[in-house]
Amino acid sequence: MICAAESWNAQNQLSAAYIDLGFKYLPPRALYAQYEEGVSELVSKKTEAESRFADAAQQLQATQDAVDGIAEPSVYVLDRTKGVGQVSYGNNASRIDAIAQVFPLFFFLVAALVALTSMTRMVEDDRIEIGTYKALGYSAGQIAQKYLFYAGAASLLGAVLGTLFLSQLLPAIVTRAYGTMYVVPSLPFPLPIDVPTALLACLAGVSATLAATFAAVWAEMREVPAALMLPKAPSAGKRILLEHIRPVWHHMSFLWKVTFRNLFRYKRRLVMTLIGIAGCCALLLTGLGVRDAISDIVDKQYGDIWHSNVEVSLDEDTTESDRDAIESYLEDAGAATSGAWTENLNMQVGSETASPLSCTLIVPEDPESFSGMVTLKERTSGASVPLDEGSVLVSEKLASELGLSVGDTIEIYGQDDIGNAAGESHALAITGIFENYLSYYVIAGQNAYTSAFGAEPKASHLYASAPGTAQEHRSMAGEMRDLSGVSAVSFNDDTISSYRAMLATVDSAMVVLVVAAALLAFIVLYNLTNINIQERIREIASLKVLGFTRHEAASYVFREIILLSALGAAIGLAAGIFLEQFVIVMAEVDFAMFGRDIHPASFAIAFGMTMVFTLIVMAALSPKLAHIDMVESLKSVD
Repeated sequence: MICAAESWNAQNQLSAAYIDLGFKYLPPRALYAQYEEGVSELVSKKTEAESRFADAAQQLQATQDAVDGIAEPSVYVLDRTKGVGQVSYGNNASRIDAIAQVFPLFFFLVAALVALTSMTRMVEDDRIEIGTYKALGYSAGQIAQKYLFYAGAASLLGAVLGTLFLSQLLPAIVTRAYGTMYVVPSLPFPLPIDVPTALLACLAGVSATLAATFAAVWAEMREVPAALMLPKAPSAGKRILLEHIRPVWHHMSFLWKVTFRNLFRYKRRLVMTLIGIAGCCALLLTGLGVRDAISDIVDKQYGDIWHSNVEVSLDEDTTESDRDAIESYLEDAGAATSGAWTENLNMQVGSETASPLSCTLIVPEDPESFSGMVTLKERTSGASVPLDEGSVLVSEKLASELGLSVGDTIEIYGQDDIGNAAGESHALAITGIFENYLSYYVIAGQNAYTSAFGAEPKASHLYASAPGTAQEHRSMAGEMRDLSGVSAVSFNDDTISSYRAMLATVDSAMVVLVVAAALLAFIVLYNLTNINIQERIREIASLKVLGFTRHEAASYVFREIILLSALGAAIGLAAGIFLEQFVIVMAEVDFAMFGRDIHPASFAIAFGMTMVFTLIVMAALSPKLAHIDMVESLKSVD
């Protein structure tokens, strides 16, 4: 009893000690049971872990086998020419560069005409002084130095100022216009100047002025001093062609008869004025015409030619039921559809083209329904281009780039992942060329495709014309992407917006050219009109002595200016048509063909601006006519 009591006390003391140390006291039997339970759990967990490790090992091996089975990839190195942004910016810059290579030449020619007219008038005014120098023994070279130095200094100063200021202003305007579309770095100030180009421009301007001055001086130098020291004899009057049309001539007033006789009496002045005004009006019409051509691209491409505004790309495994569901959705939305097989391919004529052009090949399922999506016609004649199962139609820009015509054979290749030609060539004979302004297209009938490729095409795209706004189109696109069998949906709203933004940059540059042409037209008109008045001061003074009022004297002179301006502007409009066509062809780049039509409003604006400048010049020079001193002007110069 004593031992049991002592054992009990010992256990109580041990339990109390465990509690003091933070442990729970368990009797040996409970500890053994807990141990057995832990061993059993360990065996169970170990078995489960080994099973999971085995599964993981199998998954790793399967994954490794899949990795080992991957074919060796093709590696492509893409430079800047493959980037969409860089290529787009480069194409826009190429348009500006092409225009810049054409317009300055015509500006330069008109400016050279102004210099020739001005220096010729200056030399003629100094006839007596030149004759005196010759009589005193001065050589022709010494006399010419005075005028050559004056002309050279003035033209050199103008060339330097133009280089310094306009080389900073014009690039800034063009770059700012492009900044609305692209993220371009800010231009440094001042902009670096291409010294060789600047020197060449200055040399050309100074040389043209000096050549005109030398020609004017040399014409006077051929006369003897005695003739130079006398006033230049006025041009002899002659009967003009209009006088032979008696019904018209007899019904004209005296002042109108004098006006027409004066116009044809001073033939050199007539030619100079007509050329100057016609050149400026042609430049104005060209600038406005280029704007029309650029703005017409989107309107004609997505209005007159392509009537479909949505393209649905189908998956390769799209079933007939999937396609029926897609067409049903489009029909419920009020859209007309047409299926076609399309693919981006490379194209060339034989082996003459080193760099094949990339085009889109379209094979319609039903040529008749597809013709409702696209208006196929020739641009010049407007004749319809037939599309049937054996047709092969090529867009006009593509045909122009490759020199194709109806009956030629084209070769089409596949493309690799970066757009290079790949695979075997497939020959197609062209049956028609249709009007198109954006991208390169080849439209082939199913029979023509099967003969060339040796396989039946399968519809991969649906073209549709869906009504609604741009917001409604975006909603439709989102719903259609959820349909089975649809790979992609694209409406042309965003395409039109991007093209308009891109073409707006070129349009901004054309505004600069139109303004420059307008300023040049004003300068030419003012200069020619002022010279006309200077040459006829004695004549105008004589009219005042004879009793002509201020209004009558002004009408006598300005009537001729108005007629010459109207005639010169009409000639300029005719010349501007050909000049605009030349500039359009020069300014075009790949994948785009500019419009070929000049809007009637552009003709009216060019003609109207020329006549408005004429009226402004007349108003500016009217005080000069009013202040002509009759007594001084009628004094003898002998």
